[in-house]
Amino acid sequence: MMSGKILNRILFKTLFVFFLISIIVLYVKNANSIEKLDAEKFVINTTTKAKIIALDKEINLDQKKQAIEKLALNNVDVDGLGRYCLGSNINLLNDKQKKIYALKFREFFSKNISNRLRNYSDEDIQIIGSEKRSKNYVLVKSKIISKSDKQEINIDWRVFLVNDKLLIRDLVVEGISLAKAQREEFSSIFNSSGFKGLLDNLDNYINKN
Repeated sequence: MMSGKILNRILFKTLFVFFLISIIVLYVKNANSIEKLDAEKFVINTTTKAKIIALDKEINLDQKKQAIEKLALNNVDVDGLGRYCLGSNINLLNDKQKKIYALKFREFFSKNISNRLRNYSDEDIQIIGSEKRSKNYVLVKSKIISKSDKQEINIDWRVFLVNDKLLIRDLVVEGISLAKAQREEFSSIFNSSGFKGLLDNLDNYINKN
């Protein structure tokens, strides 16, 4: 069984890869469905562009963070991810609270991603297959291989077609869904401290990063 320390390292390392999305937005040939090849190309392009930004020696860390945050917010289904992470507790919020949470989650999300730049190391990706789960959802299977220690990490990308645009909604790392892990954390905070407690936790993370 994988230790908590190793798992935490893998989650942090691959979470960064998850959200480093390409400037190039790929549209599928049929606007009503997504094909396996489209999803695989999307994953390859996203990681390639991310790698270029992360390893660019011509820009400083703050500039890299700004670029990564912009890419992530433009190409990840952040609003859908935010709703998923709140789970059924979202039904306990009024319209004003939902708007506040959506904005706060976007800020938390962008800071969470850009903060992982410090942990990034040069890595390659290999696509090993994909499965079309529905007309709007393809699961892309891959391996991330570290150039420094040759460590291989199995990663499944959940790619969806949302409003004619390819977006990533989740990443499954060695069988563990990052979105589900975040949802469980949010649920624990909400159940113990309520909506205000959740906002306070998000604010604390944002202010520290």
